[in-house]
Amino acid sequence: MVKKTVLQEDIECVIAEQDLFKKFKDSTVLITGATGLIGSMFVRVFHAANEKYDLEISIYGQIRNLDKAKALFGSLLDSADIQLVTTDDVACNYIIHTVSPTTSKFFIEHPVETIKTSVGTTMSILEVAKKHSATMVYLSSMEEYGIPYEPGQAMTEDKIGIIDHLNVRSSYSESKRLCECLCVSYAKEYSVDVKIARLAQTFGAGIPLTDNRMPMQFARAAATGTDIVLHTEGRSVSNFVYLTDAITGILTILTKGVAGEAYNVCNDKETRNVREIAELVVEGVANGNIQVKVEIPESNMGYAPDVMMYLNSEKLRKLDWLPKVNMKEAYRKLVQYLK
Repeated sequence: MVKKTVLQEDIECVIAEQDLFKKFKDSTVLITGATGLIGSMFVRVFHAANEKYDLEISIYGQIRNLDKAKALFGSLLDSADIQLVTTDDVACNYIIHTVSPTTSKFFIEHPVETIKTSVGTTMSILEVAKKHSATMVYLSSMEEYGIPYEPGQAMTEDKIGIIDHLNVRSSYSESKRLCECLCVSYAKEYSVDVKIARLAQTFGAGIPLTDNRMPMQFARAAATGTDIVLHTEGRSVSNFVYLTDAITGILTILTKGVAGEAYNVCNDKETRNVREIAELVVEGVANGNIQVKVEIPESNMGYAPDVMMYLNSEKLRKLDWLPKVNMKEAYRKLVQYLK
């Protein structure tokens, strides 16, 4: 018997929650950014739900690069229920809008493109939702909160912090705020049924092997037996959600959330600072065979300023959502995926 991959196990874990998929029967779903981590997982999950529950969902994955999509999905693209499109104007019932730049280095090197991509694509896809009366979820980020006025503050959806708009790194966080404002504006002025998912740091099986963000750096170190090297003191608090929990959270918001409202998607029982996470990986995943080192570079590598913020997921939990994967298990899964 062939052993299942971590990705296969994660897909099965998501579709086991059958009630999340009932509303999508015989519908058309448009997923923007279909080659990204979250977008590609949605393509796979809806396809698997079709096969298991005979839902007849038409899955449209919006892409920019066909070769990248073919390499990512392989034979899955032979499935009759999956269509790749380069336009976003698709007659659809549901939209999951995932398109966004994701790396700090890109934010500081290409701030204009960061803003253009975030705001331009969101405006365009809201017009599609308006045209086709589609229900939509926009994937925002915890970075839209900025730096809390009170360090260590528990951030509920009605709170906001400080963003220095004269810092080019803020091209990302300010764009997220504006996109959220666009969503609320379309909901108010045009009655578009759009909801907002504010995601904590999200990772899981399927993440590109070239990804160099913190979770992959830590997992790669554990997988290869090399030390974890921090380029900051590691004081920032990292709010986290594993990919499968993010997917179920987004589906819950899409089907149960209120138009024009935002929901935090995070495992708020698993909140640690970066240094503590590194030590958890060293002890809990690498069995103490590696260590944590701190090497502060002279040049700015694009890291966000230290933030002491704790996301609160109570609002989403009231919609009957609960995260299932703790941080140690998340990193174990990521290491297994790498291996």
